[in-house]
Amino acid sequence: MRVLAVPLSIVAILFSMSTPADDLTDILVAAENDNPQAQMQLGGMYEGGVGVARNNDKCAYWWQRASDNGHVNATKALGSMYFSGRGVPQSYEKAMQLYLKAAKSDHPHAIKYVALGYRRGLGLPQDDAKADEWEARARELAGPDADVVLLESYQSRETEVRTDAEIFAEFKRQADKGNTRGYFYMAIAYISGVGTPQNYDEAIKWMRKAADSNLSSGMSDLALLLQLGQATPVDRVEAQKLHYVLEAQRPDEAPFMSIINANYMTADEIAEARRLADKRLSETP
Repeated sequence: MRVLAVPLSIVAILFSMSTPADDLTDILVAAENDNPQAQMQLGGMYEGGVGVARNNDKCAYWWQRASDNGHVNATKALGSMYFSGRGVPQSYEKAMQLYLKAAKSDHPHAIKYVALGYRRGLGLPQDDAKADEWEARARELAGPDADVVLLESYQSRETEVRTDAEIFAEFKRQADKGNTRGYFYMAIAYISGVGTPQNYDEAIKWMRKAADSNLSSGMSDLALLLQLGQATPVDRVEAQKLHYVLEAQRPDEAPFMSIINANYMTADEIAEARRLADKRLSETP
């Protein structure tokens, strides 16, 4: 496995962007101290250019460390990097190893990609019977996190997307169908300027659609944007509300970003965020 060299000094990571340095410092210090939530968060920030300069190599580095520390989402995300060859050497075999590992914890996207691997012989022996078994398992999944953008386009080589522009067009097609992850990846594309000109207004519009659809990644990234003040004015109360909603939905995952955000809030602001979160949770089916 290639070891990615990443500069770890705080000076090197406090980037030339309008992001509160205290939040970035807190995230970095926790990541360096092997907090897997911090490592997953930092990798995601590098992937989309949220709060930091976009850098796939550094994204892969931090997701590898988070995966080594047992973070299931990081394991699946790192699999996707190997699948596409972003930040790491392209390898379907390595991707499927990581997807299978994440699938043991019922990660919905990992399950669907394992099915794809068997269907097309990508990193796994081509086996329609096993593909059918994994696809049946995938059909049991429900909720906004079950959708996977781009999966349809990978079903045959004839329709496989390749260029950034083609990938963005697929995001748009999926978003137009109401795929909540399509909303999310439209936002990330507009933030990073990949496949489309950078446009923060469009990014916030699509990220709010993803968050309003209860997509966990949409809520967490909208909270991050609001907390860091990128693409939108800083709004720690709204960010904290989203953090609390996510914590209620994922009680087994240790909170991280909400703790950092709360450190810069008053007691009244925290109480208001809790009230708003409870209201949203009571209104969510």
